[in-house]
Amino acid sequence: GGGIILSKSYALYETKKEYNVIKGTVPGFGYDVKLSFTIDNQESKDNFPNKESEYVGKSVSCKNGVKAEWDNISWSLKNISNITTSNPIKCTVDFKTKETFSEKVKIGDYVKMTPVSSTFTIKKELTGYENDQEIKPQELDLWRVLKINEDGTIDMISEYTSSNKITFKGETGYKNYIGALNDMASAYTNSKYTVGSRYPGYNGQTEFITETLSLENLDIEASGTVKEDNTGLHMNDLNLIQSMLHTWLAYSVGQQDDVPVGYWFSGRRIMSSYKHDYDFDELFLILKVWDSNGNINHDSLYGIGGKDGPKVFAGSNYVRPIVTLKSNLTSIEGDGKKEKPWKFE
Repeated sequence: GGGIILSKSYALYETKKEYNVIKGTVPGFGYDVKLSFTIDNQESKDNFPNKESEYVGKSVSCKNGVKAEWDNISWSLKNISNITTSNPIKCTVDFKTKETFSEKVKIGDYVKMTPVSSTFTIKKELTGYENDQEIKPQELDLWRVLKINEDGTIDMISEYTSSNKITFKGETGYKNYIGALNDMASAYTNSKYTVGSRYPGYNGQTEFITETLSLENLDIEASGTVKEDNTGLHMNDLNLIQSMLHTWLAYSVGQQDDVPVGYWFSGRRIMSSYKHDYDFDELFLILKVWDSNGNINHDSLYGIGGKDGPKVFAGSNYVRPIVTLKSNLTSIEGDGKKEKPWKFE
């Protein structure tokens, strides 16, 4: 094994009648290396492509039974083996013209993309929980393609959920719920590859409610949240995930494909507990989740109007973000299957 990096310090460009050749003795390797190349299966008289070119290495063929591969990241030969001949080693690298990712990717394909942040803290002032909480964005590095947008950007949802749950509690958790979820989704981005993020279900709902919630304003909930939720804004992502991936089920990255888990999604709702026909006993502020059976469910956070006064509840569920890829990416590896997901330069 080992890599042969063809740098100008020892590589020599030499124009041949048939094609250009790079010749050189690689320091520490002990063999002369003579490389020719083709582009899209055609011989070329141009200089050997560099890493910044519009080409990407596809395969390597060598003479006299020598085996080798091409590494597009280091722009070098790698895994050289079966050397049974004297100098020089003669190999041909077949390059192909790069395709933009959006031209070849399909809905449902798997993509390998690692977020920049290793840890992200969710402040207790947002969740209403007693303590700050933490997620580990880099643990979610496998994604599924949900939508290819007209501008070439691509929406992806994480294949797995976070390994730990995040808890929301009481009135504070309810009011900040949508904004806190979007904050967490932003932690899963990587500016080299992504242009944005959202939490599943987010479609313009009020992120942070600033008013104190009471029986007097819950019917309109001054920020408009009830109206927004009742008009089904969150259903866009709900339907998108179901139609593209054919399931809402997900598994924790810590447990993998063991037991499905529930995870948060962006949606608030008020539910009434009726004492008689039309006289409510209590109003419950609840958050929406996908449960471990793949169904829509709810977690109550706060109760108002009961004879015993406000009631505070807490709900804990996993996190599953959506990120949006740039439109001009090119893929260098993979085929979109889970065992061989797409990777980028």
